[in-house]
Amino acid sequence: MPHPSRQKPPLCNEIPTDCHFEVKSYPAGVTLHSDDRNSNYLIFCQSGHVRITSTLFYDEILCAGEVMFVPRTSEWSGVALSDTTFIVHRFNNTVCHSGQCIFSYLYSNRHIDNKIYCCKLSAPHALQNLMGGIVSFVTDGTHDPDLWHLKHKELIWVFTRYFDAAELLSFFQPMTNEQVPFRSLVLTHYRKAEFTDKLAEMCGYGLHNFRRIFKKEFGMSPYKWLMMKRSEHIRYRLSQGYIPFADIIDEFRFSSPAHFCNFCKQYLGDTPSNLRNRLVKRDTHE
Repeated sequence: MPHPSRQKPPLCNEIPTDCHFEVKSYPAGVTLHSDDRNSNYLIFCQSGHVRITSTLFYDEILCAGEVMFVPRTSEWSGVALSDTTFIVHRFNNTVCHSGQCIFSYLYSNRHIDNKIYCCKLSAPHALQNLMGGIVSFVTDGTHDPDLWHLKHKELIWVFTRYFDAAELLSFFQPMTNEQVPFRSLVLTHYRKAEFTDKLAEMCGYGLHNFRRIFKKEFGMSPYKWLMMKRSEHIRYRLSQGYIPFADIIDEFRFSSPAHFCNFCKQYLGDTPSNLRNRLVKRDTHE
């Protein structure tokens, strides 16, 4: 039962990105691993047990009725020790800000001195029932993004009602730590952001503040840095002679072949065809 005197957190209006639930089953002995380092993982073990290792912990055993948190940027892998079924919730919230983030409740209790990361918790019946209900939506195919956003909020609501602040601060410590490296946020999100305003939004900063911090951290404007990184990735694609120009245009969201050509001439010094010929010839002779 939830503690009657526990502070009730406000419901958060933030909508997580890349938010969905899936059910995964593994026979004993099978190796499993994360496939998206840009997402946070909540892994609920519905049956069986598995040994999991990540960049933050080693050889943790996750058993039926337990839930594990693995933050984005942290790779994880494991081995099913018996036939195992997981309900995996993937989501991406960039930075937790008091009063607006889904974990604002944790920030209201951040005075609690607890810096130890505890990667798993025993799930109360309310959480087990919630996750069991999600299985029905997955198996009958009635789910959609709006439903997953609602279930995400409900899931966090259950966490804040059935665990105390110290437990949750330990569990979500890598995500709610106020010392989230700015550089790490940028490197996590820049591939999905074409312009500065979008990158600032994805990193959870206002545009003016983001530009100021970025210039201090990277030594140049975010726009100049984004164009530099974009050029690096395009140069690599051009060096791979089997990748059609049309695929590069689609991947980097150029509006037309002419737009792509102008970008290459401005930032890489030549047309795509000339660059490819030179890069492929160089690689052939190395």
